Amino acid sequence: MKVELHAHTSQTSPCSNISAGRLVKMYEEKGYGAVVITDHYSKWVMERNNITSPEEFTEFFLDGYRCALKYSQEHNCHIKVLPGAEVNLLESPDDYLLYGAGTGFFRQNPLLFRLPLEGLYKLCHKNGILLVQAHPNRAYCTPADPCFLDGAEVYNGNMRHNSNNGKTYKWAEENNLVMTSGSDFHEEEDLAKGGIITEEDFNSIKELAEILKAGSYSLIMD
Repeated sequence: MKVELHAHTSQTSPCSNISAGRLVKMYEEKGYGAVVITDHYSKWVMERNNITSPEEFTEFFLDGYRCALKYSQEHNCHIKVLPGAEVNLLESPDDYLLYGAGTGFFRQNPLLFRLPLEGLYKLCHKNGILLVQAHPNRAYCTPADPCFLDGAEVYNGNMRHNSNNGKTYKWAEENNLVMTSGSDFHEEEDLAKGGIITEEDFNSIKELAEILKAGSYSLIMD
């Protein structure tokens, strides 16, 4: 099964031009068996949409995932649609992908971007969530302290950025981090440029996180 681990919808992510339903349709037609909706979770998204309430922001953030899931259900799609997040913390421009967090986690823990990385790491571990730094070696990013990471996105397929994937792969290998790959899907040209392939079956984001922890997959590095 091919699994996309990094995809954004226009419902939630201001930088995406592809709607949730269209995203699901495109990935199913491309032969993927699952897609994790990792919409942007940040103060910037909150302010850009003139949101002031933590509860309102949480529901806005989850809208992309909900719309993708609804499309999948209404059109009898065979692709699994799972929740995720790309969190940007106030302390740095770096981004972090969360795998294993259900919708309840986001509702119970509002405004995650206010946490320091160490705090986010501890909260994720308390809830069995995998914390992966996205594209750590892009020009505006810096590899974080591996002590507060589970993994690193060693391959980012977005063609509009130089993510220095080779450098990240070496760094992740040296620090024994879980390695992931994702398309960083925002536009049509980003379709199926990354992800993983696994023979393990799963029905939830929690189960997918366990597959990542166990290393029962191979990386798609198109």
